[in-house]
Amino acid sequence: MSSEVRKEVILERLDRDQRVSVLELSAEFGVSGETIRRDLKDLEAEGAVRRVHGGAIPAGRTADTPITERIKLHALEKDAVAGLARDIISDDCVIFLDTGTTTLALARRLIGFKKLRLYTNSLRIAQAACEHFGVQVLMTPGHLRPVEQDLVGYDTIAYIQQFHFDMVFMGAAAVNADYGFMDFEEDEARIRQVLLKQTSRSVMLADHSKSGKVGNVITAPFGRVHTLVTERPPPEDIAGALRAEELEIIHG
Repeated sequence: MSSEVRKEVILERLDRDQRVSVLELSAEFGVSGETIRRDLKDLEAEGAVRRVHGGAIPAGRTADTPITERIKLHALEKDAVAGLARDIISDDCVIFLDTGTTTLALARRLIGFKKLRLYTNSLRIAQAACEHFGVQVLMTPGHLRPVEQDLVGYDTIAYIQQFHFDMVFMGAAAVNADYGFMDFEEDEARIRQVLLKQTSRSVMLADHSKSGKVGNVITAPFGRVHTLVTERPPPEDIAGALRAEELEIIHG
């Protein structure tokens, strides 16, 4: 495939997904990461893209798509995932919901509990959960990220490490058969890696659009997570990798 054809495909991917990954593109095209980086450099010089760590975004966009925009993407699928996740929560549990649009959808579905205790580092999740009478909400400290409307950093991690949770619910930017669960930001990945050590049951929430993607940071191999909740069966390569690690799959 010529460089010009690759660039056309890259622009199509950006129009669809609003972000592309060097790792993902190099695997798809069967070329080196350096070749993809040259393509992205050329496209940036033409004013078509903006290069960011690990990939590129459309020109004119900021590196972080605001959560207010991401909420609109695959909203029905995220709500379906949230409904399935809601069914595995029992009252009198202590849970953690990390930042993300699917975990936010779950927070909005926490109706009918009488004494659920919820910890979070997300301002939006805290606000949504506070609307339910039977949910006690506690927030971590940390550095506020305005785009994500969440708290991250050393203080957040130190706070989380004081507790043990019955269940933690986390989002993922990518579910990849080769790399496991992945993210684009190190802050989010690091918090999730800590949460995995502080719980009896870790639950990853990911709609079908995350399957097969590649992020910039490997958050956790499949074997480190107990349960994946998704609204439809994963592709066979991912399903096979999940089964090999004996990870529970809950789907619609």
